Amino acid sequence: MMKKLCLFAALILSLASVGCRKIEARIAIKEGNKAYEAENYKDALSHYTRARNIDQSFPELDRLIAYSQIGLYTPEDHSPENEKHADAAIAELTKYLKKRPDDRIAREALVGMYLSANRNSQAIDFYRSYLAAHPADLETIKSIATLYSKQGNFNESLNWYEKITLIDSKNPEAFYIYGVVCYEKVAKNPPADLAEKLAIIEKGKAALQRAIQMKSDYFEAMAYLNLLYRQQAVVETDPVKQQQLVAEADRVRNQAVEIIKKKKAAATAGAKS
Repeated sequence: MMKKLCLFAALILSLASVGCRKIEARIAIKEGNKAYEAENYKDALSHYTRARNIDQSFPELDRLIAYSQIGLYTPEDHSPENEKHADAAIAELTKYLKKRPDDRIAREALVGMYLSANRNSQAIDFYRSYLAAHPADLETIKSIATLYSKQGNFNESLNWYEKITLIDSKNPEAFYIYGVVCYEKVAKNPPADLAEKLAIIEKGKAALQRAIQMKSDYFEAMAYLNLLYRQQAVVETDPVKQQQLVAEADRVRNQAVEIIKKKKAAATAGAKS
């Protein structure tokens, strides 16, 4: 009987100890929150770290510690001490997202940290890993396309913009953006190979024509379609075909101008009524 009472007493003391640790951890978290709200990230980090050392059962502490490290990080400062804040923030958010993979805000914070620290390749790797489990996540695909574009990797970027048109196939804007990307490439950084340039022009024209088919007054798409026809005319060696391309560019441009005029007239009439 005495043995059972001793075991019961030990259990009560153990539970009380656990309860005390949780209370102590919550107090530290509360202090951390106050410091974070005051933008005192160093103290916030100290309180959150102490809370986790006391009680590791709060998964949110990984995120809070990461956010404090982000607060301590200074963009464009490449000193070893500053890079440690980036490394720590990335490590903590990565750990947190394994527990809470659907936390979009934390996911965006992680990618934001990659970008602030000029680690675009890691951001792409993260997004691609996430996409493996969420293959139809349109925002992730858009982000990957944008990141490849920032890297100057046009071919990969174009591939991902094309994926957007496949997934978001009923949205004319998806085809418009794809066409604009094609124009930007051939106009500002054209490939040395003429056949490759012409292939990109054709892809861009097809995308913009698709956008116009879906939205007949899409004058922005018409403007870029006009520009692509002119890019094609520049490299056309047959004078007759060249004139035909310029004529088609003029037709599309004039169509866009007429649409703009009608929209302005309608807006003016609406304002007067």
